[in-house]
Order: sequence, then C-alpha cells, then structure tokens
Amino acid sequence: MAESKLNPRERARLEEQEKKKKARKKYIWIGLAALLVLAVILFVNSSLFYNGVPALKVDGTNYTVADVNYEYQKGYMQFTQSYGDYVSMFIDPSKPLSEQASMFDADGGTWDEYFKNLAEENLIEKTIFYKNALEAGYKLTDEEAEEIDSTISNYNLYAGLYGYTLDGYLAANYGAGNSEKTIREHMAKELIIERYLQDVYNGYEYSDQELDEYYAENADVYDRVKVLYYNMSDTDDVDSADAVQSIVDLMAEPTEEEFRSAVLGFTGNEATETSYTRSSFMSLFGGSITEDQIAEGFVFTHDADTSAYAVYIRGVEDNNYNTVSVRHILIKANDEDGDGVYSDEEKDAALNRIIEIQQEWQDGVATEESFGGLAILYSDDAGSAAEGGLYEGIYKGQMVSEFDAFCFDKHSHGDTGIVYGESSSYAGYHLIYFVSADGQLYSRMLAENGMRSDAYNEYLAAATEGVEARHTFMWRYVMKDK
Repeated sequence: MAESKLNPRERARLEEQEKKKKARKKYIWIGLAALLVLAVILFVNSSLFYNGVPALKVDGTNYTVADVNYEYQKGYMQFTQSYGDYVSMFIDPSKPLSEQASMFDADGGTWDEYFKNLAEENLIEKTIFYKNALEAGYKLTDEEAEEIDSTISNYNLYAGLYGYTLDGYLAANYGAGNSEKTIREHMAKELIIERYLQDVYNGYEYSDQELDEYYAENADVYDRVKVLYYNMSDTDDVDSADAVQSIVDLMAEPTEEEFRSAVLGFTGNEATETSYTRSSFMSLFGGSITEDQIAEGFVFTHDADTSAYAVYIRGVEDNNYNTVSVRHILIKANDEDGDGVYSDEEKDAALNRIIEIQQEWQDGVATEESFGGLAILYSDDAGSAAEGGLYEGIYKGQMVSEFDAFCFDKHSHGDTGIVYGESSSYAGYHLIYFVSADGQLYSRMLAENGMRSDAYNEYLAAATEGVEARHTFMWRYVMKDK
C-alpha cells in the first residue's frame, strides 16, 4: 500500500535501483564462473594436474598422469630406437598414434593403446620389484647418484641448445608433468631395480652335475653342426638340383678338400663355411638327412623350392672345451681416403706400428703385467684397453676368425703372436698374449646361462602374477595429444 502512495518519479527511481542491483548480482556470478573456468584451465595446464591426482593404482602405489606419461614415452623412444630408419614403415609421425593400428594387435588396436598398455605393464613390474628391492635392503649408491647427476647435467645442456628450460625439455621428451624432480625419482628407482634384478639373476648357483644334465637335455639347441655348403638358384637354363648333384659327383672321396675343390671347379666360387645348432640344421635340411646321419664327412644335396644346396658336414661341436683368456693390443688400419677399402699401404702402417709395440714389450721386462700396461697406452680396442687388453671366457666364434684361430691353437701361458683381423667395423692387427685355457667348460657356461635364464624368468612371472592395475578417471589424460 505504501508503494501506491509514491509519486511516479519516486517509483521510477526505486525500479531503476532494483534493476541495477540484479545486474550487479548477475555480473558477480558471471565473474565467479569465469574465474572458476580460468582456475580449471590453469590447473589442467599446471604440473599439479599431472602430478597431484593418481591415474593408475598398483598394489597400493599410486601413479600420476606424469608417471604414466614417462613410461609411455620411454616405451615409444625404445621402440623407435630399436627399429631405427625402419620405424616409418610402422608409424606415421604426421598422424596421431590414436589413429594408427598397431602391428602387434591383430584386432586393430592402436599404437596409442599399445604404448599405454606397455606403460601399465612396466609400472606393475616397477612397483613389485622396487618393493622387493627395498625389502631386501637395497638403497641408491653414491655411484648411482652420480650417474643421475651426470644424466641430468646432460639434459640441461641439451635443453639450453634447443631453447628450453630443463623442466620444459624433460616435459617435451617424457610427457606433460615431468620435470627434474620426477625424472630423478624414476631414474633412482630404475637403477635400484636394475641392480637388484642383476643380483637375483647372478644369485642362482648350480653343481657341475646339474649343468651337464641340463646341457644333455638341451643339446639340440646348443650343439653346433659345422658345414660347408654351396647354394644355387634355379634359372631358365639351369636346374639347381641337377647342378648341385654334379658338384657332389665331382668328388673323388668325401673329404673337406674334395668338396671345396668340387665347388670351386664347378662354379668358380668358394664354398660357404658356417654352423647351425642341431635343431636349426634339421629345420633347414630335414627331409634330406636324418639325425643319425649328422657326422663328419657326410655329403648330401637338398632341394629348397627355387634353389638347391650341396652340403658337406665338417663335424659336430659339442662345446665341451675350456674357454680361454688372452690380452691383446689392437692397432686399427686408418682408411685415409674414406673409400671403405683398406689398401695394402694402410694395412702395412698398422702392421708396422704393432711390430714396434711388440718390440717395445720384448725390450722391457716382457711380462703379462707389462703387456697390460702397453695395452692401456696403445690399444684401439676401447672395450678392453682399460683392463690391460684382457678378455676372459672367450669361446669359439666370439672373435674375428684370425683372432679366434690363435686363441684355440693350443698355446701356453705367455705365447704371443700377431694376427690380422677384419670385421664390418674395422680392420687392423692384434698383438695377442695368451693367458690360459683354464676357463669354464663352454658347455657348462651355456647350461648355466640357460638355467639362470629359466629360473629368472620364472621369478619375474611369479612376482607379478595376479597383480592388477586400476585406472582412475585421470587415465583419459595420459598422453592426451597422442
């Protein structure tokens, strides 16, 4: 009633005030909503979003989006490094991984799903093995801490080169949310786990009887059949089966020399020398030879669809020999013109240098210790120079053929010799000092590695059996841009 007594001007003023009041409330709510949206955006783009809320839970351990991103990116980088230049055959870098089918999934799963599953599996293993290592008393060593510092220092250098901050560089390489702090934590865990698992593997011990029994049970995958062979392909003018039979017919008697001569005489080429495990040998030549025919001097032909083989068996290596230890000094030939071929002059320069080193050793006290000292000074073999050129536990076929021949030519301690060796990565001369042939039987070394691997793999499987991971709503943000 009171309002009806107001004059029109007063009523209009009050109505205007009410409108302004409502407008202020409206703008306050709009402002609050805008602030809320901004807060969400800032949170989603902050490290807290990627590190503050778990995306995966494994056996009581929480892993954030950043943790999963790290494992995802690590798996992706290992995959690309493994396949090198061929990776583009499987993954198109111009397309999201979530739009590309993985070659490992017959049901059409994507590469994004593959790397997420791999990250999950790795985090399950990391959880279990890290707990086991801690329970066994493992801690980060000073050497491991220094290794982490060195790696972070290198990352910092690369970050500067590419115009990043350190955390920005790590996030770019290992996924959103990762920083120096998270990378250090992951590296520390990985180094502890690595040392723990290596000790688990090395901790298995077996008697000689157990090793011999294991080898006998698995001889097919360890014994090697040594062969000479010539493989000839079918052509319009030549039937390969008839041709290789002609090679065999040229042999006066079944000897290695006769086989080499027959191949050279019929084809103008040298026979190929190689070896196979018994199982792989039978897989390749089964149907043309039986197990009980595998013996030195046996000759046969084998038809392989579009080609044929003439084969001479040189013998069977049962690996029942002692490994040897030697010291050596390598002087590589210098391919000065870079043509990929070592000329006689380039080889001679390396030979003359190794002769000078041999003379220096002989003019001194000429002991194993002094030989090792010269190896540290002069050897081009980075893998052994720091250890005085020492290689222990050498088995047949481990070294280049000339080096290998010296090692297993019945030498005594202190015998020396110079051999030329050439591989795909270098050519050069080796001055070798024979230490001993008193190493472990190679058959037992193979058996020990096999038994340890079997036991180790059983441990790995049992340790993670039944362990499951649970995703949270944050899982959807793992490598969101992939």
